[in-house]
Amino acid sequence: MQKIWKMGIMLLLIMSLVSGCFGNDSESESVKKVKGTIKVVYQDEEAFYRDYGQLFKLKHPEIDVEVVSKSELYSKFNQPDFDFGKESQKLLDKYQPDVLLLDEEKYKEFAQGGKLYAIDGVIKQDRYDMEGFMPGLIDRLKVLGKGTLYGLTPSIDTSVLYYNRDIFKEHNIEPPRNQMSWKEFFELAARVTNAGSKDKHLYAIDQDIGGADSLMYRIATSTALRLFDAKGEKLLIDSDDWKEAIRQATDAARSKALYTPTQKGPQPIEPEKGLFFTGQAAMKLGNPWDLRVLRDKKGVKINWDVVTTPVDPLTPNETGDVYFHDIYAIAANSQNKDAAWEFIKFVNGEDMAKVTSRTNVGMIPSIPSRPEYFKELDGRSTEAFYALKLKEFSSMDVLWGNKNVPEEYISSFQALLNEALQAILDNEKSVDEAVNELQMKGQEALRVAHELQQKTRLNGKNNK
Repeated sequence: MQKIWKMGIMLLLIMSLVSGCFGNDSESESVKKVKGTIKVVYQDEEAFYRDYGQLFKLKHPEIDVEVVSKSELYSKFNQPDFDFGKESQKLLDKYQPDVLLLDEEKYKEFAQGGKLYAIDGVIKQDRYDMEGFMPGLIDRLKVLGKGTLYGLTPSIDTSVLYYNRDIFKEHNIEPPRNQMSWKEFFELAARVTNAGSKDKHLYAIDQDIGGADSLMYRIATSTALRLFDAKGEKLLIDSDDWKEAIRQATDAARSKALYTPTQKGPQPIEPEKGLFFTGQAAMKLGNPWDLRVLRDKKGVKINWDVVTTPVDPLTPNETGDVYFHDIYAIAANSQNKDAAWEFIKFVNGEDMAKVTSRTNVGMIPSIPSRPEYFKELDGRSTEAFYALKLKEFSSMDVLWGNKNVPEEYISSFQALLNEALQAILDNEKSVDEAVNELQMKGQEALRVAHELQQKTRLNGKNNK
C-alpha cells in the first residue's frame, strides 16, 4: 500500500505540471456526486493506481474501486492446457466486475452477446463530449456493437511511416509525404536504395517483423483485400489485386529496398537494433511504440519525422490500420452502473487525455484517442497519427476476421504462402505461377481444415 501512495504523490506532481487539468473546466464542473464501490478489470492493482486510480480518487472521493487483477491469468500461462478465453471468462464469473477492459474482438463478442450496457443514453444525458475523438472512432465502435455504443477507448494503436530526414537530405531525395499511394512509395524506395553504394548498402524500408509476407499483408489490408468469401469456403488469393500486392512486396525484397531477416523463424525483439534505429534504413513502417526508441537518450540519435502509411488511391482519406487494445465498457449485470459510468467518463475524458499525452507517450504502445491533446512531440507535428479517418472495420478484421475459417488453417496457409513467396524471390516461378499454385494448394488445405473441424464437432456432440 505504501508503494501505491508514493505513486499518488508522484501523480499529484504530474497534475501540477499539466496546465488546467482537473481545474474548473466544463468537464470538472459536470462531476456528479455519485457514491458506491465498483470493480474494475486491470493489469494489476499497482498499475491501476499508477495510471488512473489516484487521480480518479481525487476527483471522485465518494467512489471506491476494487481492482480485478489480470495477473491471475498471467500466472497460468505456462500450464499445458491453458485456454486464455476460458480462463478469462472464469475470472469474470468469479469477480463479477462492473467495468470491463476489452480488446476489439472481445468487445464485439460481448456487445453482440448482450453482456454490455449501452451507454448512448447516458452520453446524451450528460452531454459528454464525443466530438473530440479521432474521426471515425465512435462509428467503428458502433459497428462492432451493431449500431449501439457500449464502450469507449482512451487510446489507439495506428500504423505510420517514420523516415530519417538526414538520409533524404544527404541524397537530395524528396522525403515521403502523407497519403502516398503504394506505387509512389515503392518508387521512392527504389530511389533511396539506388542512392547507396557498393561499400554501404542503404535499405529503404524497415518494418517490425518479417519480410515480403509482412509487407504484402500491409498492402493488402490498406486496400481491404479479402482472403476468403463470406462463407469462409473459398480462398481468394488468385485475384489481380492480390497478385499486385505480392509483386510489389517481392520486388521490394528482391531489390533489397526492403530489409528481410536472414535467419529463419522468429527474430529476437530488440527494437533499438533495428536498421531504422541505427541509421541504416531510410524509412520504417511502424506504430506509436517506436517512439520510445526514437526518444531514448541512450540510443543512436535519428533525425526522424513521420507521415501516414501509404493508402488506397480509391479511399485516400481512410485507414483500417487503427486498433483498439483497451476498450472500457460496463457489464450488463452491473449493480453500480452510475459509478461505473463516472469511471469510464473519467478515463476517456479530456483531463486524462491531457495527462497521458504528456507523460505516457513512448512508454505505452498507443497514443491518446483525442487528437487535440497530442498535436506535437519533440517539435514534430503528430498530424500523421490522426490524418486519416478510421474505416468502419479494422484491416485485420477484414483479412482474418472471418469466423467461418477454421483457426487451424492459418498456420497451414502461412507455410504455403512463405513457400510461394520464396519461389518468387529465388526467380524459380513468376508471380502468376506461384500464386496459381498457392491458390490450388491453399484451397485444398482449406477443404481439409473444414472437414476436420466438422469431425471434431460431431465427435464432441457424440461424447455428450
